Amino acid sequence: MRIVQVVPSMESGKLAQEALEFAQEMARQGHESSVISSGGALVSRLTLHNCQHFELPVHRKGLVNNRLHRKVRKQLESMQADVLLCRDSLCSWHGWKIWQSLPEAARPRLITFLHRWPQGGIFGRGWMKGAVARGELVFAASQDLARRLSKRFEIPLAAPEDSPKPFTVRHLYRGVNVRELDRRAPVSGHWQQRLLNNYPQLEGRSWLLLPGEIGPGRGQDNFLELLAELKKEREDLFGLVVGEVVPGQEKFARGLEQRAESMGLAEHVVFLGPRRDMRELYASARITFELADPLYADGRVISEALAMGCPAVTLGGPGVEVLQQCFPQGLNECVAVGSENVTESGDLNKYLVATCLTILREPEAIDFSGFSLEETGARAVDWFQQVNKTS
Repeated sequence: MRIVQVVPSMESGKLAQEALEFAQEMARQGHESSVISSGGALVSRLTLHNCQHFELPVHRKGLVNNRLHRKVRKQLESMQADVLLCRDSLCSWHGWKIWQSLPEAARPRLITFLHRWPQGGIFGRGWMKGAVARGELVFAASQDLARRLSKRFEIPLAAPEDSPKPFTVRHLYRGVNVRELDRRAPVSGHWQQRLLNNYPQLEGRSWLLLPGEIGPGRGQDNFLELLAELKKEREDLFGLVVGEVVPGQEKFARGLEQRAESMGLAEHVVFLGPRRDMRELYASARITFELADPLYADGRVISEALAMGCPAVTLGGPGVEVLQQCFPQGLNECVAVGSENVTESGDLNKYLVATCLTILREPEAIDFSGFSLEETGARAVDWFQQVNKTS
């Protein structure tokens, strides 16, 4: 099967990273995997794994893009693509316009993908409104997104056991590459020693991990407040904040460190910056957190932590659904966090503290089956093939 993804760019970012991982998995499963984008730093990693890349300015906005559409159409015709997978609303718009212009017999299956609900409503009032709902099969990154998209555009919502039919919406979680995040592989003693040499205050402590971009709404404020409460119960706990600062938010990051010191957490938290040893950090942490606002929470951290056998806790987003199926203990009382009486009374931390202490005392088993990249990729291919048969 010839699978072509359209993504605005292959520069660093969640969307580009997901397109890269999916393309690599499709190639590993024996399919012809290609990506059309405006280019970026991840292109070299893409082509290294037997995937093709075609650089075209699909990141450009504009109601009239005839020249761009002719180029993409020509590329699709030369590749004889079977599936055209468009990520985000802009690429869904381009893909839909190009797909319409192709002869019906030569059309690939048009698949669109909604990764998150846009801020301020569903795609605003612009000319791209609803473009992601025009695919013959529409993927959503979670069950909640699939339900909201189905209700908003009156697209049939397929049950998990149903065969997909043209113009239906289904949820497809982001899979984790468990060959890279392999929980069976031991953590190197040399790695531990290097980390302790750099941060001797970590020795003998129980680590609580918060990965993700550092900026307003990303959860670092919540993490410091939670750590301050947990410290009253357990002096051995230590917080690790991992991630790069969002451009333009350097002042916010400095303020976090000052706030940690003013809260008496100077000896209980460290800001590690961006790291390339997340596998080892997940494996060594007692709990991994995703405490970002719903706008920024995508569940990636939760899935990666669970793949490594690390208990996880989240406040919302796709990570909630993953926890429900893999590690319900990570939700515990936090399921009620969204209720008005909890947020208004300021009892959020009480629920989180109770959840964390329960996990630290006696963590339950984690069942990560069904969420690997291999499994989600195979599921997507199966749906591609079924839609092709019913179209």
